[in-house]
Amino acid sequence: MNKVNLKVNLWGRDFDLNGVMQCYPGEEPTQTQTEAWNKFISNANLSEETKNPVEKYVLKHGLSDTGVSEVDNIFKYVIPKSIIIPRSKRLVVAIMCNFKFDPEQGIAILFENGEFKEVGPQDITL
Repeated sequence: MNKVNLKVNLWGRDFDLNGVMQCYPGEEPTQTQTEAWNKFISNANLSEETKNPVEKYVLKHGLSDTGVSEVDNIFKYVIPKSIIIPRSKRLVVAIMCNFKFDPEQGIAILFENGEFKEVGPQDITL
Protein backbone atom coordinates (compact mmCIF):
# COMPACT_ATOMS: atom_id res chain seq x y z
CA MET A 1 0.00 0.00 0.00
CA ASN A 2 1.18 3.47 -0.82
CA LYS A 3 -0.10 6.34 1.25
CA VAL A 4 -0.91 9.86 0.16
CA ASN A 5 -2.51 12.73 2.05
CA LEU A 6 -4.99 15.31 0.90
CA LYS A 7 -6.46 18.38 2.49
CA VAL A 8 -10.03 18.53 1.29
CA ASN A 9 -13.03 20.69 2.06
CA LEU A 10 -16.22 18.68 2.21
CA TRP A 11 -19.51 20.34 2.92
CA GLY A 12 -17.89 23.45 4.40
CA ARG A 13 -15.43 21.69 6.70
CA ASP A 14 -11.72 21.05 6.13
CA PHE A 15 -10.36 17.52 6.52
CA ASP A 16 -6.87 16.05 6.35
CA LEU A 17 -7.58 12.64 4.88
CA ASN A 18 -5.13 9.80 4.54
CA GLY A 19 -5.23 8.23 1.14
CA VAL A 20 -4.26 4.66 0.41
CA MET A 21 -3.42 3.28 -2.99
CA GLN A 22 -4.06 -0.42 -2.63
CA CYS A 23 -1.01 -2.28 -3.94
CA TYR A 24 0.53 -5.67 -3.48
CA PRO A 25 3.57 -5.78 -1.14
CA GLY A 26 6.59 -4.24 -2.86
CA GLU A 27 4.49 -2.98 -5.76
CA GLU A 28 4.16 0.62 -6.91
CA PRO A 29 0.74 2.09 -7.74
CA THR A 30 -0.53 1.20 -11.18
CA GLN A 31 -0.81 3.77 -13.93
CA THR A 32 -4.60 3.51 -13.60
CA GLN A 33 -4.42 4.29 -9.86
CA THR A 34 -2.16 7.28 -10.48
CA GLU A 35 -4.44 8.56 -13.22
CA ALA A 36 -7.52 8.06 -11.00
CA TRP A 37 -5.84 10.01 -8.19
CA ASN A 38 -4.83 12.87 -10.51
CA LYS A 39 -8.35 13.18 -11.91
CA PHE A 40 -9.81 13.08 -8.41
CA ILE A 41 -7.59 15.82 -6.96
CA SER A 42 -8.19 18.08 -9.96
CA ASN A 43 -11.96 17.99 -9.32
CA ALA A 44 -12.84 21.27 -7.62
CA ASN A 45 -16.49 20.50 -6.86
CA LEU A 46 -16.27 17.70 -4.29
CA SER A 47 -18.53 19.45 -1.79
CA GLU A 48 -21.16 20.69 -4.17
CA GLU A 49 -21.68 17.55 -6.19
CA THR A 50 -21.66 15.12 -3.25
CA LYS A 51 -23.60 16.86 -0.47
CA ASN A 52 -27.10 16.35 -1.86
CA PRO A 53 -26.61 12.63 -2.70
CA VAL A 54 -25.05 11.98 0.74
CA GLU A 55 -27.95 13.74 2.47
CA LYS A 56 -30.43 11.66 0.43
CA TYR A 57 -28.56 8.50 1.46
CA VAL A 58 -28.71 9.51 5.14
CA LEU A 59 -32.44 10.20 4.87
CA LYS A 60 -33.15 6.90 3.11
CA HIS A 61 -30.81 4.63 5.11
CA GLY A 62 -30.94 6.18 8.54
CA LEU A 63 -33.61 8.77 9.12
CA SER A 64 -36.48 7.26 7.11
CA ASP A 65 -38.23 5.83 10.17
CA THR A 66 -37.81 8.95 12.31
CA GLY A 67 -40.07 11.33 10.41
CA VAL A 68 -37.11 13.64 9.70
CA SER A 69 -37.27 14.96 6.15
CA GLU A 70 -34.20 17.18 6.06
CA VAL A 71 -30.60 16.76 7.21
CA ASP A 72 -29.78 19.80 9.35
CA ASN A 73 -26.10 18.89 10.00
CA ILE A 74 -24.53 16.20 7.83
CA PHE A 75 -21.69 15.76 10.33
CA LYS A 76 -24.09 14.32 12.92
CA TYR A 77 -24.33 11.28 10.64
CA VAL A 78 -21.34 11.15 8.27
CA ILE A 79 -17.64 11.82 8.97
CA PRO A 80 -15.08 11.44 6.15
CA LYS A 81 -12.12 9.32 7.35
CA SER A 82 -9.93 8.30 4.43
CA ILE A 83 -9.53 8.02 0.68
CA ILE A 84 -9.06 4.67 -1.03
CA ILE A 85 -7.70 4.17 -4.53
CA PRO A 86 -8.35 0.47 -5.20
CA ARG A 87 -6.56 -1.76 -7.68
CA SER A 88 -8.97 -1.55 -10.56
CA LYS A 89 -9.08 -1.34 -14.32
CA ARG A 90 -11.39 1.64 -13.83
CA LEU A 91 -10.34 5.10 -12.63
CA VAL A 92 -11.90 4.77 -9.18
CA VAL A 93 -11.40 6.75 -5.97
CA ALA A 94 -13.59 6.55 -2.87
CA ILE A 95 -13.94 8.76 0.18
CA MET A 96 -14.59 6.36 3.05
CA CYS A 97 -16.80 7.69 5.82
CA ASN A 98 -18.10 6.66 9.19
CA PHE A 99 -21.90 6.45 9.14
CA LYS A 100 -23.91 6.75 12.33
CA PHE A 101 -26.56 4.28 11.20
CA ASP A 102 -24.10 1.60 10.04
CA PRO A 103 -20.91 1.90 12.11
CA GLU A 104 -19.52 -1.44 10.91
CA GLN A 105 -19.91 -0.86 7.18
CA GLY A 106 -19.82 2.93 6.90
CA ILE A 107 -20.38 4.55 3.53
CA ALA A 108 -18.28 5.39 0.50
CA ILE A 109 -18.56 8.34 -1.83
CA LEU A 110 -17.41 6.88 -5.13
CA PHE A 111 -15.78 8.77 -7.98
CA GLU A 112 -15.03 7.33 -11.38
CA ASN A 113 -12.99 9.14 -14.04
CA GLY A 114 -12.74 12.10 -11.67
CA GLU A 115 -16.51 12.54 -11.46
CA PHE A 116 -18.93 11.72 -8.67
CA LYS A 117 -20.65 8.39 -9.34
CA GLU A 118 -22.59 7.20 -6.27
CA VAL A 119 -22.94 6.93 -2.51
CA GLY A 120 -23.33 3.53 -0.90
CA PRO A 121 -21.92 1.01 1.55
CA GLN A 122 -18.14 0.85 1.53
CA ASP A 123 -18.13 -2.40 -0.44
CA ILE A 124 -19.16 -0.48 -3.60
CA THR A 125 -15.45 0.21 -4.00
CA LEU A 126 -14.79 -3.48 -4.80
